[in-house]
Formats: sequence, structure tokens, C-alpha cells
Amino acid sequence: MTIRAIILSGGRSNRFGGVHKPAVELGGATVISRILSTVHTVAPLAEVWVAGPTDGLSEAETESVHTVREEPAFAGPLAGIAAACAAVRTRESATGSDEPEGVTLVLAGDMPLITADHLGELIAACRRTGAPATGTDERGKTQFLCTAWPTALLLARLESIGDPVNGAVKLLFAGLEPTLVDVDPGIVADFDTAADLDRIHARIDPRIDEGS
Repeated sequence: MTIRAIILSGGRSNRFGGVHKPAVELGGATVISRILSTVHTVAPLAEVWVAGPTDGLSEAETESVHTVREEPAFAGPLAGIAAACAAVRTRESATGSDEPEGVTLVLAGDMPLITADHLGELIAACRRTGAPATGTDERGKTQFLCTAWPTALLLARLESIGDPVNGAVKLLFAGLEPTLVDVDPGIVADFDTAADLDRIHARIDPRIDEGS
């Protein structure tokens, strides 16, 4: 079974002062490097696509991934997902392969605490049910950007949506019942502000005072 992962790194980071969030360093590793390492822990042979800049990856890490950019730039995460999936489809067609199969992980590029165990559970649930598998965040809402999709279903959903520019990722889930996987909301926490980052940093190193 082919495992793919799309790491979305194309945002403007407006609420974070314009600093590219995936390149922020936490505990000696950048956010995007942490995510990539987690993907390779659960699926060492995973085909990884970075939709957006690769800032924060080492030279070796950059060479290990495929890169693509949504058109136009900053057109939103749905456009990033669509760009990566279009590139996958084009690549498979060029090699004479059939429609891409397997499971595709869709991951936000600002979620440094995701674990291999959680990704493994998402992949297993996706394979078992044939539906997208995800968890819920600290508000109890579906975490659309830490999800395992049957690749063929993801491609079909994108095709049904049409133009993805500035579209909401939740459009992919319209009419679907995702399989919910239990997860500590902290594991799927992302960050938009310095305070959010402080809370994440404190989980990585409990010695850090959250109020500092």
C-alpha cells in the first residue's frame, strides 16, 4: 500500500508576524523537520510532498521530498492540497501507472507535536473504513488538516470541487462522515500566535514557563 503525505507550508503566517511557521525551531529541530521525521517514522517509504516553501528542511531533507506550489501563491490550503494531488496524478500518468491508490496524509505545516502513533492510527482507520480518518482539536472540532484519506477518494473530492483557490478545506468533507480517531488534542495543536507557540514549546520542554 502506497503511503503519501502532503505537508502544507504555503501560508502567509499573518497572525504570527509573517514569520514562516514551518521553519520555526523547537527543541533543536524545525517544525517542518519534526513533521517529516514523524511521517518517516510511521511510514519509512512514504512519498512526501511539500506544498509550499521548504524553508526549515535541511538540504538532505529537501532532496528527499517532492515540492509543489499552489497557484497563485497563498491561495490557501485547499489549493495546496489540489496542487500536490495534481502533481501526483501527473507523475503517475507519466510512468504509465493506474490511478493513484493507497492512503494520503494531509498535514498542516504548523503542527509539531503530531506523533507516529497517531498517524499510524489514522492510516489504519482509513484503510479499515474507506473513509477519511481524523481527530478533533481542543474545541472538539474536526481537525481537517491532520487527516488520512483514501487517495482515490481525495482525488475524486477535489475534482468535484473544481477551482480550489481560497476554498475551505472542509469542502472536501461535505456529505462525508469521517472516521474519528481518539487523540489528545494537544497532539494536533497548531499555532498562530506567540502564546500558542509558548504552549507547544512547554509540552516539548516542561521546564519552560508558559507565562514567560
